[in-house]
Amino acid sequence: MNIAIILAAGDSERMRKINKIFYRIKGKPLIFYTIEAFEKHPQVDGIILLAKASNSKKFFSLIKKYGFKKIKLVAKGGKERQDSAFTGLKAAEKLGAKSGDLILFHNGANPLVSQNEITDVIRAAKKYKVALVAQPTRDTIKERDKNGFVTRTIGREKIFLAQTPQVIEYTLAKRAFEEAFAEKFYGTDDVSLVEKLGVKPKIVPASFKNIKVTYPEDLKFVENQL
Repeated sequence: MNIAIILAAGDSERMRKINKIFYRIKGKPLIFYTIEAFEKHPQVDGIILLAKASNSKKFFSLIKKYGFKKIKLVAKGGKERQDSAFTGLKAAEKLGAKSGDLILFHNGANPLVSQNEITDVIRAAKKYKVALVAQPTRDTIKERDKNGFVTRTIGREKIFLAQTPQVIEYTLAKRAFEEAFAEKFYGTDDVSLVEKLGVKPKIVPASFKNIKVTYPEDLKFVENQL
């Protein structure tokens, strides 16, 4: 069983008071395109949505309006992204997730994920237990010191920009999250918790279209791609 956990409980702090999740693009809210990508993928068996409590009614209305069948649960998101992801993981357990099953953690604000990316990252996770889609950097990377001077140039062939989905085998995800919370460790993404256990995630190259909408100008980019 493959379960997608879509994280849509953020505050859109850098969006200048725009609620990006419900921002309408070509007549539909942005989150519609994110959910649709997993709804129509044949290898995704169920979807769990993590949302702000204040948006629950909007989500239930959206699910009914567009007829999404794979959404099994809409749960309340936590204070931090990692809290929400863990809530989703515990919900997956209640849905029957077991050893060998895959959990796909995905940002609600990544609406341009492709079917091929989902397929490829699932395939990699089946083989390596943990995988993520990531974009090779196109720019030269500089490291600086505390005074703003360059200390070295990092070879860009080694640098990737992490995106989602990030896929983790269920029992490995459970162990990683439980140990992280026991140690009060908060990672910047889901697979970083697995890395902390000494397990190396497999990178699956992603399209440059698969961005996380963070700033208002990103909305125009998404609109142009749909």
